[in-house]
Amino acid sequence: MTHDSEHLPTVLVVEDDDVLAAEIAEAFTDHGIHPVPIGTWPAMLDYLAANPRPDLILLDQRLGAVNALTQLPDLRKITDVPVVFLTGNRTEMDRVIGLELGADDFLLKPIAIRELVARVRAHLRRNQRAVSNGHAEGWRLQTTERKLYRPDGFVVPLTGGEFNLLAVLMASPGEVVERAALSQQVLHRPYFPDDRSLDNMVHIIRRKCGSTETARIIGSSRNIGYVFTGFPEG
Repeated sequence: MTHDSEHLPTVLVVEDDDVLAAEIAEAFTDHGIHPVPIGTWPAMLDYLAANPRPDLILLDQRLGAVNALTQLPDLRKITDVPVVFLTGNRTEMDRVIGLELGADDFLLKPIAIRELVARVRAHLRRNQRAVSNGHAEGWRLQTTERKLYRPDGFVVPLTGGEFNLLAVLMASPGEVVERAALSQQVLHRPYFPDDRSLDNMVHIIRRKCGSTETARIIGSSRNIGYVFTGFPEG
């Protein structure tokens, strides 16, 4: 199957295992994604200096001696595009820290190529829908920059987790997203009834966005989940 790469989403495949990188690149090409294989951290920085807006970065956590997770804050100064980590590290704390630093997802090695492609395509679709839905009432959710702009142009200061939660809900406006799904997609852990993390995030997002009784931004469905209902006017 051939595609015109000029009109395909571009994903950087930053992986120092040449065999795995080639396998991923081939699968991406077969599924309508333009892959750019890159083998080292410096080579990725060089690419981003000239091309700062790929659609997504698939990033191996260990690139030789470089732990990409510890370099994520510096990467976020260069580009705000979604970053999905490939990692053999099963330590939950690393993943939690990574999400707080701005990572969008963690995929554990070994992973079936079909699942990897499906997860990456899901992120690409979600980001596109969020961009499309993020212009309501003058508000703009920019997934490439990972910023929420108010109608007056000011940026709403959101943490990485808060941004991810809002982006997931805005991808399906008016539809209730269950807590279990939100926990997996935003917190990357199973949901437990006494876990208040999502509730706290929703409360903070509402406050930061100027929630009112008539425009709460995020509505709640008791014991089920949350729904994006729209930004306040002005």
